[in-house]
Amino acid sequence: MKILIAGITGNIGQHAASYALSKNHVVRGLGRSPSKLAESISLALESFVTSSSYYDIAALDRAVAGVDAIICAYGGMPELHLDAQLLLFRAAERAGVRRFLAAGWNYDWRVLQLGEEPIYDAAMMFHQQVALTSEIKPCHIFSGMLAEVFFGVEGQDGFTPEHGGVWDPVGKKMEVWGSGEEEWCFTTEEDAGKWGVEVVTAAGAEEGGFVSVCSWRASMREIKECYEKVRGGTVGWRVLGDLEQLRELASEERKLGLRRFWEWHRHVFMEKCVSGVWNLEDVANERFPDVRATSMEEFIRQAL
Repeated sequence: MKILIAGITGNIGQHAASYALSKNHVVRGLGRSPSKLAESISLALESFVTSSSYYDIAALDRAVAGVDAIICAYGGMPELHLDAQLLLFRAAERAGVRRFLAAGWNYDWRVLQLGEEPIYDAAMMFHQQVALTSEIKPCHIFSGMLAEVFFGVEGQDGFTPEHGGVWDPVGKKMEVWGSGEEEWCFTTEEDAGKWGVEVVTAAGAEEGGFVSVCSWRASMREIKECYEKVRGGTVGWRVLGDLEQLRELASEERKLGLRRFWEWHRHVFMEKCVSGVWNLEDVANERFPDVRATSMEEFIRQAL
């Protein structure tokens, strides 16, 4: 197939491109500049369409022309998941492209009400809008927490303790809510990119729908023990409070308002993870046998 990867210069976009090329698909990229691409990818692309902004309609129309499938690998900013993605989707409609993988690779937001966790509102609104207005049915992937984000790999510090997260990549310490025995779902960016290609090229992808996959499941305690086993040393451990205390904190912080949601939404996110309310059910890794999920031990050994 000929696949357009929008946001190809991002981490998941590049992993998706590498995997698609290895499977002999033809890949076209869309982004602001090809300079961020690995040379092995840039040399193998069918073409790269440069856009001046996410609302560069002419670039979007050039990018979608003649492709069989589209992977939207935009980052997690609300304006990208809603505004930008909807413009890309409308370009796909005009071009008659019926295989469309929506940006995501996240927890299962179907269990949420709009506004409950603002970071997912844009994805929810995109899904609702296209369901109301389009004959094209996008695919969505739920894959839990991106491992690189959780562990702060390569400067991704948005989920460190400083910002309401768990893992301190410098001090090798963990700040935990709950008992530490609650199960989380994790997916590496590489696995996410591979599964993206598999989902959008699978038989029946034109019918859209939801697919849950993940690299591994683990509790915070199991992460601590695995890291100590693989890398040596002792991981610091601090319990910040129980689930009810976390809920009270999240509720109080919510009063800051939506315009300041970046300051408080992580405690809402944390509450959903600790409570397990959005943990992935019906994980379908076996549907995609060409993708071997990365284990927690492998990831810690290779990436940390």
